[in-house]
Amino acid sequence: GLGKTLQVIAYIHGIKPEKPTLIVAPSALTYNWLSEINKFTPNAKTIIVDGAKEDREKLIQTIGEYEFVITSYPLLRRDIAHYKEFEFSYCFIDEAQHIKNPKTMNARSVKKINAEHKFALTGTPIENSLLELWSIFDFVMPGYLYNKHKFEKIFANNEKNYSQLKNLIKPFMLRRTKKEVLTELPEKTITVLNN
Repeated sequence: GLGKTLQVIAYIHGIKPEKPTLIVAPSALTYNWLSEINKFTPNAKTIIVDGAKEDREKLIQTIGEYEFVITSYPLLRRDIAHYKEFEFSYCFIDEAQHIKNPKTMNARSVKKINAEHKFALTGTPIENSLLELWSIFDFVMPGYLYNKHKFEKIFANNEKNYSQLKNLIKPFMLRRTKKEVLTELPEKTITVLNN
């Protein structure tokens, strides 16, 4: 709703990194990413890594040829051993709350990606606890919010330190509401697919 996908596409297409950009999204959004990339940058070489295991393995071996590589959290978990062999210029995780629990395979898998720059896109960085925020930052900038134990000791259930935490994260978060960007957003597009 706030144009995160379009901002990523414009940014990557504008700088044209030498190595591929990996986009990890929920399964339901992978083809949305492909559609948006094709719509706004039709010449960008893009691949979605999905399908059967053997098909994915073949596709992964070709990712160096692409500007955008799109996969889902569940498939990344299964294929992480293959992805670790590659270096990406950028890695964007969409709906980053999917890594809010640092113990999950989602979180552990994306944190193994070898990328020069990492971004987390989410409208809900905290749903239940501050540890969710730590897990997202641990992907983007490991160690910036200390290790998990120290973070919990300083910030969890310690409201007097919330302003310190806010100051630490503020420079790295773009927080916008629909009201603030309403004039920048395109008209709502509705696509009906008939099976």
